Parts: sequence; structure tokens; C-alpha cells
Amino acid sequence: MEEPKKGKRTPEHEKLYQTSAGNTLIEPDRVSPAIEGYFRIPAVWIGTVPAPGEVGHLNPPVHHEIKFQKKLSCGIEVRVQRDGLFLFDFSKWHLAPIVTIPGYTRPGFPCTPTTEHAAAAEKAEDFAVFRAQVMNVHQACLTTAEHRVKRRSAMMGFPVTAWNTYKAISFNVPPPYHDDTEDIHALAQNVLNNKYGVKRDRPLSRRVLELEVVEESFKILNEILVRNESSVVQLVEAAYISACRSRDKRFGESVVVGWTVCEQLISLLWKTMIDPVDAQTTSATRLSKQRRSKLLSRDYTASVMVEMLEVNGRIDNKLYELLETARKARNKWAHEMKVPTQNDVYSCQRAVQNLLKLVLNIELSHLSGGRGGVPQWPLWMWNMIESDKQTNS
Repeated sequence: MEEPKKGKRTPEHEKLYQTSAGNTLIEPDRVSPAIEGYFRIPAVWIGTVPAPGEVGHLNPPVHHEIKFQKKLSCGIEVRVQRDGLFLFDFSKWHLAPIVTIPGYTRPGFPCTPTTEHAAAAEKAEDFAVFRAQVMNVHQACLTTAEHRVKRRSAMMGFPVTAWNTYKAISFNVPPPYHDDTEDIHALAQNVLNNKYGVKRDRPLSRRVLELEVVEESFKILNEILVRNESSVVQLVEAAYISACRSRDKRFGESVVVGWTVCEQLISLLWKTMIDPVDAQTTSATRLSKQRRSKLLSRDYTASVMVEMLEVNGRIDNKLYELLETARKARNKWAHEMKVPTQNDVYSCQRAVQNLLKLVLNIELSHLSGGRGGVPQWPLWMWNMIESDKQTNS
């Protein structure tokens, strides 16, 4: 079988790459999304609850009303619709900006893209993954803000992935209402905003997120993003995913992800003890390069680091005990598939939050609990059903 020919970017077609040529052999220059966003699940109203008569069916002036907008100092502009759609303009954010994907000319079909086209497309995909991580971090910030501002707990949102976020070329393009059987967020937005025109006695229930809660959530997000460290975003998102798995009663997955976050933060804390910024405050000035290299090698496990951090007063005994509980639960799950207890998961979640505060000065509040998965019926009803079965058999 003949190998597909490779496309080329030819000078004579330069203008065609930048116009709507309509030529199937011309792959035009493309640009990745400027705007991405997510629809909050569980669903919320932003600001105030609209009158029932206004939202008995899809009503763009109400559902799409912009209730909050702001440009964060990190370079991201945000907008929030009344129906709970959170939108982010990443186009000028240097950690994940828009990407121009160069076009090429196909010699025929089948055809493989140019190296430059493939590399740019891959870069855009990497940015899409990172943008989704930022949006999950915002969901963690939103739960934290609700606790901080209103002193109440609320179920966390459902994580998004790179492929199921809302995407657009600008804020001025109306949100598309598409049907996607793989995208729970799209289906939820369609149903909750009643795109399908289903007649109901009353609109489906949604909680209200006050504007001060929304504003606080973006303040917390901005404080995380202005650090300009992708690793911090990944750590906070992993903490959020761990809490979500706990909510889903997936305790083993929760402690594995949660302990991974703990290990990363323990390592950072260990490095500050071995090689502090202010060497005058410790005896680290006596450490040679060889000794520092040894202490920062893989010979020192997280378990040993935790012991030494507690002995040296870098963590208190309460955090030490939380970490020990989390570590043992993670090991039993990883090596024996022994499901952690709810107390194990709670300890892990507390350890994650305490370390984030201690090491990165990031204070988050996660609600790891969630709805139960077992509805219940009166025993007399079951006995009646069983009795009917015997009578009819």
C-alpha cells in the first residue's frame, strides 16, 4: 500500500491560505479558540433567580445575560452568564494563548499534514488541556468562595476536560446549543435552559450564586495564576480532582491522587529545609554540594521526609498524623486494592489542604461529601411486592 503523500506550504498559494478559497486541496491557516468556558454542574443561577415565566423556555436575553465581567491581572478576561456559563478569554494569556496553525497544500488524497501544521496543532491541544485545568481550578475556587463569603458549604462542580469545554472565537459569538451525546455539560445546558421546549409546571431547580461569591472566586483564581507557574495550577487541579473522586465515593482513586499532591508538596517543603533561601537562618551553610545532592536524591522517601520535617518543626504533629494516615491508605490501595475508609479519605483531604496553605499559601475549602447512591423504600412495600410474586407464581 502506497504511503500517503506529505503536504507542502507553497509560496504560490500563500494568499489562498489566508482566504476562503473553497479549494479542497488547500488547508487554510487556522487559529485555536480564543474563548473557552464551562457550564456549571450542579446548575446555578448567577445573581438572582429569574421569574418562572421568563425561563419556561430558552430565553437568550435572560439565560445569556452577562452578570459579571472582569479582566484579571494575570491577563485573562472573564464573563459569567446568568445561566451559569463561565467564560474565559485566554487569547492574551501567555501560558496558554491562541495558536496559529499554518495551512498547506495537499498533493492529493490521502495526505499527511506538514510538520509545522502538526506541531502547531499539538501545541494548541496541549494548551486546551491546560486551559481545562485552569477551569477546574476555578471550580475549586468557586466552592471555596462560597464557603468564605457566605459561610456555607456546597457540592463541588463536575470536572471538565479539554474536549468538552465551550469554545468560541470571541465573546460576541452566541453560545451554541449543540447536542452531544458524549458531553454531559452540553446536555445539561440544553435541558436546564429548556432548548427542547419541554412543558413543565415549573423550571428545574437551581441554586443561586451571589455576585460577591463569583467575584471572590475570581480573586482567588487570580492569586493562583499570577504566580505564572503551571505546576501550581496542576497541583491545585489534582487536589480538586481528588476531592471530586471522594464525593463520588471512589475512595481509592481519591487517596491516590490526593497523596500524589501531598508528595509533591512534601518535596517542596523538604527542599526549603535542605536548601533555604535565607541560608543564615539554618545550619545549611555547612552542607556541601555533595551532601545537598544526597539529601535531595531519591534515597529519601516521602515517609522519611515527613518524619524529618516533623522532627525539625516544619510540620506539626497533627499534620504529621494526617499524612501518615493518608500514606498508609494509599499504599494499601496501590498494593492490596484495599478500599480506604471514609476517615482515611478525610485525613488525606485535610492533609492536602493544610499543605497547600503551608507550602504555597493557597487556602481552599472542598466539600468531599456528596449524594448517596442508594435510594430506600419502606420494608412493608418490599414485603408486599414479594407477597404478590408468590401469589402470582
